[in-house]
Amino acid sequence: MSSSLPSRAIASVILCASLLFSACSPQVVHMTPTEGAPGTTVSVLMKYLVGWPRVEIGDQTMNYFDMKLLGAKPESKNLPGEELTWIEDKILQFRIPSVPPGDYAVTIHDDKGPPGDRVYSVLETTAYLIFPPVWPFVLRSNKTEVAFRVLPIREATTD
Repeated sequence: MSSSLPSRAIASVILCASLLFSACSPQVVHMTPTEGAPGTTVSVLMKYLVGWPRVEIGDQTMNYFDMKLLGAKPESKNLPGEELTWIEDKILQFRIPSVPPGDYAVTIHDDKGPPGDRVYSVLETTAYLIFPPVWPFVLRSNKTEVAFRVLPIREATTD
């Protein structure tokens, strides 16, 4: 009986830690529209998006520089994405790439540095690990998924 007590305590700590860290994963609050043809601009209101977003749909990937990042609060709507507060809610805007019609999982990654800059990512993560209050945002899942239906492109009609 006494040997099961430490294993229960360890299991409890692991469960609590995983719940705490997953609670700070990026979350989609609202997305509009939820369907559209390639070229459609999609706006995704997100909580806990703290890094450099990257979006995958089908076999297409868009990095931070292919999208627009806006603050959700009126006073930060016109700020460049790089000047937004680290933890504020954000609106991520991107255009649906040329992919065939169908149902897709749009994966939004919250990378820890600019696209392709591994040194920045390692330095930023190391700096954050020194400051325990931000651990739930560093030691967490860095992606979320949302469903999107890609519609066919309508043919232009002539009269």
